[in-house]
Formats: sequence, C-alpha cells, structure tokens
Amino acid sequence: MTIVRIENLTKKYANRRGIDQLSFEVEAGQVLGLLGPNGSGKTTAMKAMTGLLAPDAGTLSLLGMDPAEDLPAILERTGCMIETPGLYPYLTAEQNLRLTGRFYPGFDAAMVEPLLERVGLLPYRKEKVRKFSVGMKQRLALACALLPQPELLVLDEPTNGMDIEGTAMFRELLLQERKRGCAVVLSSHLAHEMEQLCTHVAVLREGVLVDTASVPQVLEQYGSIERYYLRVTNADGREVI
Repeated sequence: MTIVRIENLTKKYANRRGIDQLSFEVEAGQVLGLLGPNGSGKTTAMKAMTGLLAPDAGTLSLLGMDPAEDLPAILERTGCMIETPGLYPYLTAEQNLRLTGRFYPGFDAAMVEPLLERVGLLPYRKEKVRKFSVGMKQRLALACALLPQPELLVLDEPTNGMDIEGTAMFRELLLQERKRGCAVVLSSHLAHEMEQLCTHVAVLREGVLVDTASVPQVLEQYGSIERYYLRVTNADGREVI
C-alpha cells in the first residue's frame, strides 16, 4: 500500500532555496531516508508533508488523502518530529505525553508509561523537561510522535543529540514500527546512519532529487551510502556511471 505519494512538489523561498519538482513514494513498512547537506530541502519537504507550509506547485497524497483538504484526518494517523521538539519545559515527561495525547481521538492514558519505557525515559517520568539533555528531549519527542500509533512517521534528524544507547534504541524502535506496517520518512546528513535505519534512500542537493534507490541495492553496487552519495552527486569528481 502506498502511504506517501509526492509528485513534482515545489516550494521556493525568497532566497531561492527550497525544493524543485520533488517526487517520491513510500510504501507501508518502508523507511525512506532523505539524505543531503544542510539547505538541500529535506526539512522543507517534511514541512510540506505535515502542513507547516503550503507548496507552490505539485501534489501530495498521504494515507490516500490530500493534506490541503484532509490535514486533520492525516495528522490523527501521523507522528511528527520537525526541527526543534515542541515540548512544554515546565511540565514533566509524563505530563507532556498526557497533554499531547489529548489531540488524538484514540488516546488512552494507559499508553503513557509503556511509551516512556520504550524510549528509555520511564525513570525520569516525573522530572520537568527543562532539566533534560538534548538527547532526552529527542527521546520524549519521539514518544509523542508514537502516541497515535501512527501509520506514517515523519522524522527530521531524529537522532540529533542522542548518545550511542539512544541511537541503538531508536534503531530497534524503528524496526518494530516497520514490522507493524508503519511507513517512515526521515532526514539525515549522516550516510552511515542511513545504512542502519533505512530501506530506501533519496539524495537531495540544492532542492533537487538527484537519485533514489533501495539501501541493499546501494550497498551491493557501491559498498556504502557515503560512496553512493559522492558518486551520484559527482562530489568526488569522478564520472557518474
């Protein structure tokens, strides 16, 4: 089942950055990684997907619906982490989840403790978020994204600030969500992270989709996603074949 279908999506800012005729699809159970340097359009694409900005042109279909017409229905089935986590610093981790959960019709307060345990924050559930490290805030934001038991996850640099244990936890959690049939779109500029997390990769450069491929295909042909990225963007100076 196709969860995400984006065709010729375009959004340009005053500084001429953004995305230009971006197209890709994500099926249920797939993890698509948007790979590119800062300013390549990864976050812009995700903001368009989650209704945080309106595209200039192109079409989006998420969960079989158009965000321009059915955004509330889409967000009820979607978990998001875009840029800085939107947390309440003077509430505890538990209170943050309870408050966020009220936006989802199927929310059950009994979900809070199991979610905190999944992201490794159960011992800190009574602590105020203002005392959390960057990595702990990322964990809590991830728990918030999982509240609706999403069919789609949109995650912008999800492991930013996480330590080794946090990154390993996230990788296992993502595998569990894939098995459940959740589709995932995540962004990163770390090629080695893509190898661990993604089933597919899409390379963006200056707002343009350079190439897309399955991760096993990339590893078989190039040996690593880093080498693949350098070749398809011609950043290593070699002729692309």
